[in-house]
Formats: sequence, C-alpha cells, structure tokens
Amino acid sequence: MSAQQPAPKPNPNAPLQGVANTVDEMGMRAIIWVLYVVTTTFVVLRLAVRFRQNGKFLYDDCWIIFAWLAYTTNDILQTIQLPYLWYITYLKAGRIVSGTETVYMLMQLTRWQFPIIKLFWTILWSVKASFLAVFYRFVKPFPILRRLWWAVAAFALLAYIGCWLASSLTCSPPSDYFKPGKCNSPHELWMQKLNVVYSTTVDISSDVMIMALPISILPSLQLDLRRKIGLAVAFSLGFIIIAVACVRMTQVLTPSGTVDLIGLAIWGAVETSAAIIVGCLPPLKALLSREVKKYSTRGKTTYGQGGTSGGSPGRTGYGAHSVARTVMAAEAIPLDGQHQQQQMDGGIYVQRTYHTTVEFDGDTSSREGDEVGIIKQNGRHDVPV
Repeated sequence: MSAQQPAPKPNPNAPLQGVANTVDEMGMRAIIWVLYVVTTTFVVLRLAVRFRQNGKFLYDDCWIIFAWLAYTTNDILQTIQLPYLWYITYLKAGRIVSGTETVYMLMQLTRWQFPIIKLFWTILWSVKASFLAVFYRFVKPFPILRRLWWAVAAFALLAYIGCWLASSLTCSPPSDYFKPGKCNSPHELWMQKLNVVYSTTVDISSDVMIMALPISILPSLQLDLRRKIGLAVAFSLGFIIIAVACVRMTQVLTPSGTVDLIGLAIWGAVETSAAIIVGCLPPLKALLSREVKKYSTRGKTTYGQGGTSGGSPGRTGYGAHSVARTVMAAEAIPLDGQHQQQQMDGGIYVQRTYHTTVEFDGDTSSREGDEVGIIKQNGRHDVPV
C-alpha cells in the first residue's frame, strides 16, 4: 500500500496577490464607509441646493437619489460579504487550508457578489440617466441633437441590459453560477475577464456620448472663447468617471488573466462614489459661481457727480448683465436779496446729472441652472447642427 500524502499545512505568512497585499479587511471596511460618508455629504448638499432653488426635485435629482439608495444598499452588502471574500482570498494564497466550511463560504460569497455586481452597474447608469435628464434641456431646441439624445439614451439602456446578460451568462450553463466548485473552467474564467472588459467599454463609451451632446452645441453659441471653454469644462465632468473606470480595469485584471476580487470590490466602491459625486457637482458649481458673482459685483452701483460707491473713483468693469441710467435733475439755488429781483423765482437753476449702473445676475431662472440659461440666451436655434 502506498503511503498517503500528508495534508498541506497552512502558511499564515503566505503573500497575498493583488490589492489584498496592501489592504487588509479592516482597511477595506474603512475605505468603503469613508467613501460613503463623503458621497452622502455631496448628495445632501446637492439636494438642499436644488430644493431651495426649486421647491421640489427635478428628474435629474430623482435619478441621483435612486443612485444613492442603490449605493447605500451596495455598501451594506459589501460589508456583509467581507468575511467570505477574505476567506477565499486567504484560501487561494495558502494561508488557510480547505475544510468543511469551504463549500459554505464559497456559496455565500457567490450569493452576495451577484447583487453587488448588478447594483454597481445600476449606480453608474443612474448617474448617466441624471446627466441625460440635465442635457435634454440643452438639446431640446435643436431637432437633430434631440434625436441624437434619444439614440444615446437607447444605447445606454441596451448597454445596461447587456451588462446584466454578460454577467448571467458567464457560467455555462447559467445555473452553475450558485453551485460551489463550478464556473471555474478556463472558458468560464475567460468569460469573467471578458465581462469586466465589456462592462468597462460600454461604460466609457456611453459617458463619452452623453458628454458630446451639450459640447456639440458650443460652436453655435454667441459667446466669447473664455466662456465656451468654461462650458466645455462643465460638460466634461464625466471624464473623471472615465479615468476612474480605466484605473479600475487595470487594477482588477491580474497578469494571469483572472479577476482580483479584492481589487474589484475596492475599485467598484471608488468608481460608484466618484460617479455620484461628479453627478452632484453641476448644481453645487452653479451655486458657487452665483455666490462669487454676487461678492465680486458688490459696490458696483455708481451715483452722484462722477463719484463711485463701494469702490475707487472711476471704477469700471461691469458685466454684460447690467443696466445704466442717467437722471437729470434741476435744483434751485436761492440768491440774496440784492440779486433776487433779477432772477426767476428768486434763484438760479443748476442742472445736475446722476449716472447709476446696476448689475444683476443674468440667470433669470434658478431652476434652469447657469449653463441652461447661457444656452437659452445665446444659442442660435436657427443654425443647422
């Protein structure tokens, strides 16, 4: 009889692969919830600003609220799955050996990862829907761009459905997804890698299409180059999400062609947090720009005989949204008794000119936002696009 092979012994100091080599379980938990606090702060600020301006929430606000609810659920599920995720990570590295609990841990990890992945895409696509709702007000006056908006919205919807299908069809047959020890053949591992590449590709492509819609309006606006550049920057905030998505893909895929589960969880939290924060920036940017404008234009009202109030004499630099008025008033100066009989009503008349300049906020509707107001005031709706 041949001697039995000795059972492998665990090596508690075995090196971990990927992101797990630099972040432990407690560190990962801290990253998830610190990002949650920061993201929630931006969401609360955005909603407070919007409700104060409008007295209600608009469609883009509703999409951000939905994204935040999905993000909250996702972080809770991420926290629940951490023990199972790190157990499998230690098992693959050899820090622990397979035991009776391994099948249970594998099954639990698979069950939690399924909704986490779907919530990840739901968060990203909800932010895309928020931007689409905002940009529709920009492209509405332009017939061709309005049709392109519907085409981009349809592409984003089909891409979202494709992410669900690609994830569900990773295993062959799909029923093996929740079976321990299944879905790990070379073809199925290749499908997992393809799923990450596909979802990242359609994510980036849809972001570029969405941002291109308002940017394409800029050439037809009657604005100077500085303001056009400012609008282009405001419309290009989605590139922040694209940059994070590219980093995520490079960190998730290992040189061996497998998926780093720890990296997938951490960078998934980073990307969803970045997406919601970027989605909250336009209303906050509009509020900040208005406050700066009010502060910088204080004291620009001039009156009196060539003097200025709140500034140095001869101060200039009024913006485009200003009104100037010149008022002429006649004032009688009484004379002494010696000359009174020679003047009309006992006095001479001196004409004084009062020049006033009042600057106001050009955004007449806070509901529209700065960018929408600029486009409505300066857009050439009759110019072919």
